[in-house]
Amino acid sequence: GTTREGGQGWSGVGASSGSRSTPKMSLRAVVEVALHFESFRNIDLFHQGLYHLKTRLCREEIDGQRTVAFPCGHLACPAPTPEPTKGKPARPDHHNLIPAHIMEEHCTFSTRSFLIRYCEEEVELNDVGQFRLEVAAEELDEDVPLLMEVDLMFADLTQHGGADRFGEQPDVDSTEFKSVSTQCFRIRGSQRGVHEFCPVVFDEFHFCLANLVLHSTLMDFRLRMQQPASPLARARLPDNKASSARTSPRPEDRATSRPSSSTQQGTALSLAECLFTNGNVSESREQLLNRTEGLYRQHVNALVASYLSLSAWLRQIQADCLTPAQCEVLNETDEPDLDWPFSSEAKASASSTTRGDNDRSRNGHDTLRKYLDSKFSTDVTPHTVAMHFAYDMNLASCRILGTWHRALNVMLHVAREVTSCLRETWEKRIAERWSVSLVREADRADISTADKVDVCETHHIAADNVRNKGEPQSKIAVEDMSLLPKLDVRPLIFEQRYGHQTNGIATEASVPCAPSAPKPYRGVHLFVLVHGFQGNSFDMRLMKNNLALLYPDSIFLCSTSNEDNTEGDINEMGIRLAQEVVNYICDWCPGSALGRLSFVAHSMGGLITRAALPLLHEYSSKMFTFLSFSSSHLGILQDKISLFNTGFWVLKQWRKSQFLQQVSMTDHTEPRETFLYKLSKAKGFEFFQNVILVSCYEDQYGPFPSARAEISRAWENQADKEVYTEMVKNIWGPVQKERLTRFDVNFVIPEKNLDAFIGRAAHIQFLECQPIMKMLIHNYSHLFR
Repeated sequence: GTTREGGQGWSGVGASSGSRSTPKMSLRAVVEVALHFESFRNIDLFHQGLYHLKTRLCREEIDGQRTVAFPCGHLACPAPTPEPTKGKPARPDHHNLIPAHIMEEHCTFSTRSFLIRYCEEEVELNDVGQFRLEVAAEELDEDVPLLMEVDLMFADLTQHGGADRFGEQPDVDSTEFKSVSTQCFRIRGSQRGVHEFCPVVFDEFHFCLANLVLHSTLMDFRLRMQQPASPLARARLPDNKASSARTSPRPEDRATSRPSSSTQQGTALSLAECLFTNGNVSESREQLLNRTEGLYRQHVNALVASYLSLSAWLRQIQADCLTPAQCEVLNETDEPDLDWPFSSEAKASASSTTRGDNDRSRNGHDTLRKYLDSKFSTDVTPHTVAMHFAYDMNLASCRILGTWHRALNVMLHVAREVTSCLRETWEKRIAERWSVSLVREADRADISTADKVDVCETHHIAADNVRNKGEPQSKIAVEDMSLLPKLDVRPLIFEQRYGHQTNGIATEASVPCAPSAPKPYRGVHLFVLVHGFQGNSFDMRLMKNNLALLYPDSIFLCSTSNEDNTEGDINEMGIRLAQEVVNYICDWCPGSALGRLSFVAHSMGGLITRAALPLLHEYSSKMFTFLSFSSSHLGILQDKISLFNTGFWVLKQWRKSQFLQQVSMTDHTEPRETFLYKLSKAKGFEFFQNVILVSCYEDQYGPFPSARAEISRAWENQADKEVYTEMVKNIWGPVQKERLTRFDVNFVIPEKNLDAFIGRAAHIQFLECQPIMKMLIHNYSHLFR
């Protein structure tokens, strides 16, 4: 198949280290990065077709230029070959139509190509792409990140008769791929060794997940005449030169080839001259050994640290992920103790993560200097030192190389186990990142009445303080550059809980749990997502996708029963929703298959859900979480003059909508006979283990006191104060206060348009703002497990 050349944003960058000439030979550190694509899951792709993932790496230098990493190989776990049935050829593997491969001219690695035809379809990839990058030895301690770009490549199969027809007779040679979505990542500390889980989630129009595990290690030091020429330069050659570029030596071969005569003059041509040249001044033995000791500590110790870190990680994976039988099959045994030809002091100082090392080297020397003194005679020369220095570096590098390939082999055979282990660490760290935007307030005692202080003004000031304070440095080594917006534009959540401090009993909410932790119940978790006034099921798509991202075992019902009739009677809409839920449970999780039942509602969908709850009483023991975003549980309060209230009054008079009459409590002359008042006395919230009400002061479509269902201090002079107070007490009377949590969201809405002025912009943010969804799902995973 053909692919697009290169990738957006990479072909025009300045180029790589090859554009900077180096007058002398120098030692350069070789860093290898392995990208292990464990699996791919379709969550909500719009199109069937052929897909694969294409990746490239580069290092962004301090001067703004980029050094492109060169793909040096790829690995894949051998898949069993299907046996052909009698008289029929073997069926093609639709999840491996084009094998994984590298494209040297583009410096990219591509996973296998797979056919996607179904929702929630999962593909086991288990493809590993290996990249190598060379860095100046003196730059190892500089924290210069790598940049990784992952493209979702798509081939439209319409001209082949569609995905189903293509699956019967795949013609992969005529397919043409194009990049439909791209995700960028920043990788920190690759030279120190990274082993990190990194989920690749593409944009909302191509919502899918690739489980990626990234590994890196310092592999070696190599002597180079100049920095390797950029392979990217070959990718941009004209077509008539492309063939000659492919037959030319690889960058590392060219880098070690003998220089031309014009380059030889005044240039170091050996390791000794590179390390010890000092003009015409001859150095004493003591000076030479001092410099040698510094070289060992800088270079050999770095390799020792790399080996110690890599071997420790491999031992941990063997203990956590391999059974004894697997260790025997993979020939994975305990590695012999280190036996380096220099002192244990150097080995211990090379790694800050190892415990005290009391081993002694084979020569019995206690210090690196004693080792060097015994190694070199009185007539030591730079060439002698360089020879032993290169030999010791090769010993260390060979140990690293052997351990590295053992680790890659283990990863291929226990890919899912390794991914699960690293995922737990990632979940904790990403929750810590999001927690910067969460403000947990002191527990309160009264769930019915608002505080005396102005909560809105207090939260606005507190939000400004959080944003001005800035964000702490991330502990995540591989960071999705599009996941977290900058703190100054990121929404903040203020959490108010009730009664937890006075109750010594540990609840599930008080015990931290990762989304991937084992479930404490049997059966599936069904989430019912309900849209609001004049909405449809597509409104809840982003929330559903983000839930499915972290909870793949859950099932989801995006309600459609009221899409064409949201202006009628709320009670009738509740009946239709209840019937839809019952039918879905009977079809997809009958009997004991239903483990938990939760509802997520936006706007007036919260009222529709509450109207349906009494009719779902038979599932009350399964009900777990009720989550409403800006739902007017007390109706639209006409307590002040505003542009929204004026427009709402005009709309109500013009449309003659029963729904609008009910939410404004004008469907009956007696307030206590209105639908909302009667609904406040109906059973519902007490069924749930968690009741979560999310509100926003800027949202006029869901008035703040109504969305929070609490008695407001602003009702003092309102005629219907007693009615609203009774409704609040009716709602919360049978509910245990520990089960209620209120979230007040502080959005940053820079646009000054009509939507922002009338409060609609904040209302829509609950449907479109993924940071809010991710904050809740990651930091309050106990609500969704």
